[in-house]
Amino acid sequence: MSNILQLFTDDGPGAKTRDTEPMAVTFQAWWAAYPRKCAKKAAERAWSRMPEAHRRAACDALPVHVEHWRARYGEERSFIPHPATWLNGERWDDELDPIVKPAAAEPRSAPGLAWWMDDGLMEAKGRDVGAGPARPGETRDQYRGRIAQLIARGNGRAA
Repeated sequence: MSNILQLFTDDGPGAKTRDTEPMAVTFQAWWAAYPRKCAKKAAERAWSRMPEAHRRAACDALPVHVEHWRARYGEERSFIPHPATWLNGERWDDELDPIVKPAAAEPRSAPGLAWWMDDGLMEAKGRDVGAGPARPGETRDQYRGRIAQLIARGNGRAA
């Protein structure tokens, strides 16, 4: 009888310590950290189909992605993938593009340098006319075209 009791107590010979057995990663913990809260049921279904190794990888990568999204989009959440999309696409493995900071004041004052000639100036112009930053997967030419359309409609300032 004492052998059976030892199996179910922390100080028995077969007891595992918390350091050797990793804690299970829960959907609730991941959901709490994910910045875009939509379609929770779909995200939970995607989570339930994932192997534990993928769950751990998703949780390990999430802080880096959240920081990237904050730096790139600020408080704008519409450019962040839906949670289920991020999980189903194994987006934690995605290579994140470097963040392009707006150019310093010197290039802006340089004569002849148009907003479409520099990534930083283009992003600043996009923000000025209400286009926001480039969307994920959007090419430089597509982004420039979107900004130009807003300017042509009169929604933005003159080029």
